[in-house]
Amino acid sequence: MQIAKKVARNSAFLLINGISSKIISFFILLYIARYLGPADFGKYSFAFAFIYFFSFIPDLGIHKILVREAAKDQKIMDKLIGNATVVKSVLAVLAFAFSCLIISLTDYPPSTKNAVYLAAFGLLAVSLSGFGIVYEVKLRMDYSLFFSVTGRLFFLISVLYLTRHNASLYSFIIVSVAADFVHNILMTGFSGRFVKPRLRIDYSLIKQIMREALPIAVSTVFVMIYFRIDTVMLSFLTNDTDVGLYSAAYRLTEALTFIPSVLMVSIYPLMSKYFHEKNTAFNYIYTMSFKLLFASGLLLATVITFLSENIIVGIYGSDYYGSIAALQVLIWATSVMFVNQLLSSTYIASGNQNVMAKISAFAALLNIGLNLALIPLYSYTGASIATLITEFLVMVYGIYWIDRKLVHENLYKEIISPLIGVGIISAFMLISRDYANIVPLSAVSVLMFAAILYNTGWVGQEDIALFKKVLPKGRDKGSKSLK
Repeated sequence: MQIAKKVARNSAFLLINGISSKIISFFILLYIARYLGPADFGKYSFAFAFIYFFSFIPDLGIHKILVREAAKDQKIMDKLIGNATVVKSVLAVLAFAFSCLIISLTDYPPSTKNAVYLAAFGLLAVSLSGFGIVYEVKLRMDYSLFFSVTGRLFFLISVLYLTRHNASLYSFIIVSVAADFVHNILMTGFSGRFVKPRLRIDYSLIKQIMREALPIAVSTVFVMIYFRIDTVMLSFLTNDTDVGLYSAAYRLTEALTFIPSVLMVSIYPLMSKYFHEKNTAFNYIYTMSFKLLFASGLLLATVITFLSENIIVGIYGSDYYGSIAALQVLIWATSVMFVNQLLSSTYIASGNQNVMAKISAFAALLNIGLNLALIPLYSYTGASIATLITEFLVMVYGIYWIDRKLVHENLYKEIISPLIGVGIISAFMLISRDYANIVPLSAVSVLMFAAILYNTGWVGQEDIALFKKVLPKGRDKGSKSLK
């Protein structure tokens, strides 16, 4: 099977996986948020936000290195998975113990501490995550679809049962953790169809993996800080209700990040392989991915901004009306994250993890400073603005660095047509929303946006011809093929 067909098939399964999982997660979130109310939902969100800061420990950047190395030579995959599982298991236990210790030293009320203790058990599930590289490298994400949907359905059924039996906050945390174990146990069990891991410890291999993964681990720490520090700082500086209102909007926008993930999970192994081979296809993949992610993120942010009131009130009810402003800001941060996912994968695929670590450190410090300045003034809206500013600056510098050091393409010219398109459809919706329902107007705007991109030549015959040239039919022909 041609690599193009494999990528398309893999991406299709990832898309189905993302859509189905997010739909199920949407109903899970809906039932939990409405059942618990803003205050208890704030505690629920804080518990997992707190644990999120320790979730990097069981991985320490190992996963990305495993995928990169296995993509280069699949013969060593069994050895990689075996050693990674041993390391991850030890690190998972340390993460669990450390997170429980830290929360026990705070002055949070016992109810909040107990919620964190229960959520911490989810860290132990990460010990099995090394088996996931099999499906990424083999481009067999149809298995991942099965694992994810099964885990989400288990979670949904459990939540429906709990909401009908007057369950407590803790019960919802327990089933959330259990769903993670269901997913990872299935992933581990089915991996035997492709590889038989060798659990024999190879200290030289572990040392090599850890050395390569260290910059990613450092970067992950800082990324986690500016992804979740807003929730924790809101908890310290405001109250549980504000945390709940912010989290309601944040979880909606966070769910949308599966869209760029669909593309990146499929192309990351290829980017690693082609950069290692000095194949010019690396530049093509980066350029086309940038165009697709930038335009789709921009369109999504524009439409959701106009639909924000309908979305918040329709999903959560009038109690969460304050989440509308947060959603209108956070959705633009999410659109920038579309591109930033590509930039992060490009750094790692090209062996520039150190650069990513430095950028992430700057972003974390900037985000903390912005939150300290904006949260006391604007509460959860200030936290949303801090996230947007941080993501935007990371994107601008990342595009500049990669264009200058790696691909030598000025991609800023590719943003003109999408920006024009967004400007036109925004004006159209502003003028027309007093005369027609905003939902059908949004559908019309999507078609208008696509027409503008085509008519301005942003997508044309050259792109189609280049795609056919880089992904031809037939056998591998070195740098002329993506076979």
